[in-house]
Amino acid sequence: MKGMRFTIARRITLGFGLFILVVAILFLITTSTLRQSREINQRINENFVPSLSSLQELDNRLMRSQDLARQWAFVQRLEDDRERREMVQLVDKIIPAQLFKLNECAIKWNQSDKAVHERLVGNTRRILRYYKEIKNLLPSFDSYADPIATMSAEQYFIEGGQIPNVYEEIRKDIDLLIAHHQSYMQSDIALMNNSFDQLKMLLINISISVIVAGILIAFFTTRSIVKPINHLRKKLANLSQGIYSIHPAKAGNDEIGDMAKAVNKLVANFEKTKEFSINVGAGNFNIPFEPLSDHDEMGKALMRMRDDLLSYRSEMEQKVRAQTQEIRRQKEEVEIQKEKVTALYIDLQSSIDYAQRLQETILPNDASIKRMFPDSFVFFRPKATVSGDFYWFKELGGKKVFAAADCTGHGVPGAFMSLVGHNVLNTVTKVFTKPSQILNNANRLAVDVLRPVDGETYMRDGMDIALCTIDQKAMTLEFSGAHNPVYIVRNGELITIESDPFSIGSYINNEREFTNHNVNLRDGDCLYIFSDGYADQFGGPKGKKFMRKRFRELLLEISHLPMPEQKWRLMDTLDRWQGNQEQVDDILVIGIRIQD
Repeated sequence: MKGMRFTIARRITLGFGLFILVVAILFLITTSTLRQSREINQRINENFVPSLSSLQELDNRLMRSQDLARQWAFVQRLEDDRERREMVQLVDKIIPAQLFKLNECAIKWNQSDKAVHERLVGNTRRILRYYKEIKNLLPSFDSYADPIATMSAEQYFIEGGQIPNVYEEIRKDIDLLIAHHQSYMQSDIALMNNSFDQLKMLLINISISVIVAGILIAFFTTRSIVKPINHLRKKLANLSQGIYSIHPAKAGNDEIGDMAKAVNKLVANFEKTKEFSINVGAGNFNIPFEPLSDHDEMGKALMRMRDDLLSYRSEMEQKVRAQTQEIRRQKEEVEIQKEKVTALYIDLQSSIDYAQRLQETILPNDASIKRMFPDSFVFFRPKATVSGDFYWFKELGGKKVFAAADCTGHGVPGAFMSLVGHNVLNTVTKVFTKPSQILNNANRLAVDVLRPVDGETYMRDGMDIALCTIDQKAMTLEFSGAHNPVYIVRNGELITIESDPFSIGSYINNEREFTNHNVNLRDGDCLYIFSDGYADQFGGPKGKKFMRKRFRELLLEISHLPMPEQKWRLMDTLDRWQGNQEQVDDILVIGIRIQD
């Protein structure tokens, strides 16, 4: 009876039952071994590898710092020398950060290693203190002229001195900790390898058994199932490639036999469909064709396709011709527009480049600024190629006059305003040297320049400025400002000289007068004038402005440093604050240390 046939499903269930059992056993054993190995690997990756990496990195940093400290003590260099900056970074930031990272790793160590770690940290902090003492002994290029300072710095490096002795102890502790952690890691690796070796032997034994059983099962399965299926598979593979064999598939008395009969019928139907498709593709739409049955969806679809192709052929030909003409016309228009845009871009870029060169000519160079103020810096970072901020230095009758100006706008509009402001200052200072008089007359000239032809309204463009005049002999400062104050840092205290709350060009002459401030200076005073770009820059963790309060705190923090290093700290702080935020305005900060 058909219901009692030994079906394919029963034969497959009987043949592969053994394999299912073997796979289940292998799965349990392998899972257990992998879990143990994963625990060992996790211990290695989370404890030993980070610890070894931190120890080796600390060793490298300390070795480099010792070389740089020796150069600092024995080689006279400028304050902004690359090796000196690298030494400062290592001592103040990199090595302390590496110690913090090593402390996090040491939490998981045993008590003996923790004791070695505490001794290592103490010696490292001790050697960092020695480095700082060397920096304090030789802080600048001129300090090397002091033989006592140089001898004191070199004393640290003599044989048996403080730094060689401490560094030798640090190296011994690092080597000891590295040896310990390498030993721990090798022990865990050996344990993991042993587990995998045991699993390997078990797999080999089970595999041999499975192979023997599989050969027997394959032999009987091939005779009853695989052989006829392979014959049928080859028949279907030929059909998938469009090959219709004239030899029918052999049909047995089981499910495979039923499939063979269906395939033979399918081949015959494909032959009919192929002939119809060939004729339709050749344009012979009159060939007769009937669906195989009422349920032959493919046959019905082919007949609809024949009718649609016949009706659409002429329509599509007309559409193609029309679309081809339209595409050609649009392409010509695009090419014309592209040429126009390219020409406009080239003209615009050339104009901006020229404006940049023009603006650079009005700004004093570093050499002229250093001649006036040897101990000074100018931090200038435009938002665009050209800037609305500019700085101005000039010597007038034995007095030194300098200013930081912020004109309305930035980019090209701001650059044009800066040219106006620069020319106004040059014109006014031919007659006046007193800051308030300079600003009052600069306002008069600016109003005349910005006044429209009808004389009824004024442009709302202007200039904020901090302008100082220093009499070096009398050690006095005269200051007048429009919106921008001047900061003086003296003995760790910041003194603010406020400006007037209105801009150059914002009022008609004689309506207001700028205030002139007089201040007695002292040797070592640090003067700072600036635009509002630094304080208005957005950034930080919440995307807020830097603000003047934080700016004043920063100036107090860095005022004791050499001027080049102050400039670097201002740049570094701004970069870290700004992050990925866009620069919102031109930035200008000028710092000058008064020398008697």
